[in-house]
Amino acid sequence: MGSPSFVRVAPIAAGHERDGLAEEMLPAISKKGDTAGNRSVQPGVTEMKKIVVGGVIAVVVIAIALGVFYLFSNLNSLVAGAIEKHGSDVTATSVAVSGVDISLRQGRGSIKGLSVASPEGFAAHDAFTLGDITVDIDLGSVREDPIVIDEVRIQAPVISAEFKKDGGSNIDELRKRVQAYTATSEGSGGSGDEKKIRIKTFVFEQGRIEVDASALSLDKRTITLPEIRMNNVGGNNGGAPDAIAKEIFATVARNVVSEIGNSEIDRLIKNKLGGSVTEKAKGILDKIGK
Repeated sequence: MGSPSFVRVAPIAAGHERDGLAEEMLPAISKKGDTAGNRSVQPGVTEMKKIVVGGVIAVVVIAIALGVFYLFSNLNSLVAGAIEKHGSDVTATSVAVSGVDISLRQGRGSIKGLSVASPEGFAAHDAFTLGDITVDIDLGSVREDPIVIDEVRIQAPVISAEFKKDGGSNIDELRKRVQAYTATSEGSGGSGDEKKIRIKTFVFEQGRIEVDASALSLDKRTITLPEIRMNNVGGNNGGAPDAIAKEIFATVARNVVSEIGNSEIDRLIKNKLGGSVTEKAKGILDKIGK
């Protein structure tokens, strides 16, 4: 989020340089015109040249300014569109956000109402909804490697886990799709000059799991998630974005599985299917950790 914003700030500086350049060029152009005027050019033509050249430079500066204004005024919608597009590509289902608010001066951004739809065949409309995501970036690191993110805080996340009669779930189906996408991405090779990221603090708080096992004739249950806090994600040297995402996902998944395993719903599903959610998830987590 932070990097593209700052890359686009560059045209502003370029615009100011052109303004200064115009002031430096005009006296020189005037001097050239005067010399030419002594030979054969009329004074009126010389003044006309100065006006035309100055006007062209002014138009260029105005065009740059208008372009930057358009970019900045639409930055929130551009970021929202990017999240929805790439999120949908990764999960092979619909990803949507209700709002994005970015402050370039403060290096702070927030994403509200991010939702990931359940795959087809499940009654739950959304598998994940993340109420409010805030990101604080160390502005001094945006041109360095790694880029340092002071904090990522996800508030009021809701995980809607729906189980079918065969024990399959919408969460497991999403996991398979993400793994398939990641395998394809890794097979194509990453960019050699890809910037690394270091997250000083990651917080996942006020979350809950809504478990729907009605297909197994079980009542719906709500499990409260304790706060998940991670420090120095990516290490001092930072990590590739995919590696960072994998590390965070593994930690969150372990906590989710642990909470389900400690709940009554795990015992009930085990009685129905002959195996607990915790046991079924262990193999998944082992794969994630590799």
